[in-house]
Amino acid sequence: MRESLVDDGLGEMDYGGRVLRVVAHNLSEIYIEEDERNKGDLLKDARFARNETVANRFNVDFEVVFHGTYAEENDYVSKTVLSGNDEFDLFMGMVMSMGGMVTKKLFMNWYDIEHIDFSKPWWYESNSTDLTYNGKCLIAISHLDYSAVSGAYCLYFNKNLASSYELGDLYKLVLDGKWTFDKLSEMIKDIYVDDGNDERDLNDFYGFGLDQGTCLNSFLWAFDNPVCSKDADGVPQITVKTDKIDSIINDFYDFCYNNNGVFFEGDKANGESKAGSLFHQKKSIFVMGSLATATNEKMRNFEDEYGLIPLPKYDENQANYKTMVGGHHTALAIPKTCKDTEFVGRIVEALSAESWKTVTPTLYEIALKTRYLRDSESKEIMDMVIDGTQFDFGTVYDNWKGFAFMLEFMMRDGNNNFQSYYTQRFTHARYQIRTVIKAFDRT
Repeated sequence: MRESLVDDGLGEMDYGGRVLRVVAHNLSEIYIEEDERNKGDLLKDARFARNETVANRFNVDFEVVFHGTYAEENDYVSKTVLSGNDEFDLFMGMVMSMGGMVTKKLFMNWYDIEHIDFSKPWWYESNSTDLTYNGKCLIAISHLDYSAVSGAYCLYFNKNLASSYELGDLYKLVLDGKWTFDKLSEMIKDIYVDDGNDERDLNDFYGFGLDQGTCLNSFLWAFDNPVCSKDADGVPQITVKTDKIDSIINDFYDFCYNNNGVFFEGDKANGESKAGSLFHQKKSIFVMGSLATATNEKMRNFEDEYGLIPLPKYDENQANYKTMVGGHHTALAIPKTCKDTEFVGRIVEALSAESWKTVTPTLYEIALKTRYLRDSESKEIMDMVIDGTQFDFGTVYDNWKGFAFMLEFMMRDGNNNFQSYYTQRFTHARYQIRTVIKAFDRT
C-alpha cells in the first residue's frame, strides 16, 4: 500500500483549529460536504476521508470558496492580491487561465514555501523539469486534485467491431512499440459504410470519430513535438518548429480531411460530442477520450466490450507513448498576500501526500481498473498513459497567445500551412513567453 511507502516528513503539529482558506474553481476536487459521503461514490468518500485525516492530524479546518466562472474567479484573485488583502491561502484554479495571471506578480515561488518537496511522488515531475525556471515555480501541479490524472487523453476502441474488421491485437501492437500514427491511418482508411443517402453524416459507420475540439492539441505532444523546451541555460524557448512539424501538420490534416474512415466534425448531437455519439451508437471503432471517460454513464452501460490504448506515436523512432491533459485541470498557487507560508506549506503538502496515498489509488486502482475498465490489458495500458503525461511550459503559460492550441485551430479552419500560421503567431507567442519569464525573474 502507498500509505507505507513514503513518509511525508511533516511530523505532528497542533494548529488549534486554524482554517486553510481556499479559492477553488467549480471543477476542482478539494472539498466534500458531510452529506455527500457514503452514497456509493468511491472518489467522494476518498476525498472526504483525506480531508478528515489531515484535519484531525493537524487540528485544522478547511474553508473553500467557489466562483461561478473562471473569469470571475481570476478577477477575484487578482483584485484581492493586488489590493494586498489577506483573504485566502491557496488558489486552486484552471491551469490554462492561471498561466495568464503570473504576469501580474500575484503568486509566490513554490520553492520558498516551507515543507513543499517536489521530489516526493505526490508532485508531478514536470514541476521541476518543465515548469521551473531560474529556481522558481509559480504554478504547480500535485495529486491534491486528481484531474491531472483523470484528464489525460487516450483512445477507446470497440473490441467487438475491431475483431469484426480483423484489426489484429491492438494491445500487442502498443506493447511492442509499433502503435504509430501511420498504422492507425492505414488501419481505418477503408472503414466507412454509407447508410444509402450518399452523404457523410451521423447515420454512417466510420473507423474513427474525431471532434474538432481541444482534444486535437494532444496529438502535438503525442508526436513528441512540445511547444516549449529549455535551452542550454535552462531558459524556456519556443521549439514547436521542428524538422518534422510540417510533416506532422500535413499528415494530421490528411487524417482529418482525406482519410475516408475518419468522421471529423464539431458541435454536439444528443447532448454529447458527435464523435462520442457515434461511438456509443456502435457506429465507429475508435474515439478519443480521457481516462475519466471510462467513468461516465454511457461507457459504464456500453453493451459491447471496449478497450483503452494510448495516442499513437508519430513513428517507431519515438521512444515512448506521450499524452497531455486537457487544459481544464487544476493547478495550485499561493498568493503573495499569504502571511504564514509554514502553515500553508505543511497543510498543502499533507493534503497532496494523502491524496497520492489514498485518493489517486481509489481513482485508478479501484474506480477505473476494477469498476470500469474491462480487461487486464487496458489496465496495463492505463499506467502507460499516466506515465506518458506531460505538462509543457508553453502550454501552462500560453494564455491563448501561442501555439498550445495550434492543431485545434488549424484543423478546425482546414489549414495545413504551418509556416504561415507560425509566422502570424510567433511574435505574439514569443512576447508572451518572454513576459512570463520576466515575471519569474521579478518574483
